[in-house]
Amino acid sequence: MLRINGRPTHPLPEAFWHGFFVYTTLRLLQGQPLWLPAHLERLRRHAAALGLAFPGFAALEQEVMHYSLAKADLLLRLVVFPEGYASSARPFVPPPAAAYSSGVRVWLTARQIHPDLGMYKTGSYLAYRLARLEAERHGCFEGLLLDKDGYLADGSRTSLLLYREGELSALLGGLEGITRQKVLECAAGMGFRVGKVRLRPDELTGHLLLAGTGVGLLPVGQPTDAALQELIARFRP
Repeated sequence: MLRINGRPTHPLPEAFWHGFFVYTTLRLLQGQPLWLPAHLERLRRHAAALGLAFPGFAALEQEVMHYSLAKADLLLRLVVFPEGYASSARPFVPPPAAAYSSGVRVWLTARQIHPDLGMYKTGSYLAYRLARLEAERHGCFEGLLLDKDGYLADGSRTSLLLYREGELSALLGGLEGITRQKVLECAAGMGFRVGKVRLRPDELTGHLLLAGTGVGLLPVGQPTDAALQELIARFRP
């Protein structure tokens, strides 16, 4: 179901066909939104960057309330576009439990994030979709994308983190992930050193992690460090 400006609607506005919108996806846990202020603030900033009128926090909070009434576990998408705002939701289905203990596999693609829009969560999503499909064809959970200079920048549906020698770093270049930021804040509180790093694929040493609304924190390969295992457990859906 699609709702625009608080009401079911059809057909899609033209902006949707061109990907001229910004959006955020958040999780509802038994109807309760997770990190809603952070999601709405990022949506506001990204709308401003693209010159889109922001409808205001109250209007979007009303959309969240609409879906919260079901008291279900959902993935809720909020969208801002030239004609207004929209929302849609689908059931939340987390990765299997084994993925958090044994880890998942990733596939390095040749896809690149947009050189100007890669930091924003926009409807220009084709490269990410193609990266995910390529990864799935190779039996992998996630496809990795590069920036124009060949540095690792993003996952097709997650943000990238690297753990090595007691330090947890965000890989620079892609979207500012809400879940990743929460993971970094939690890690700092647990005594991890936290930072940022820019790496090419052949410079990747340590343990890669995937952070996102739909997955929490997923390890790539089996984590053996006890502190890292605890951090993963804190964000397991």
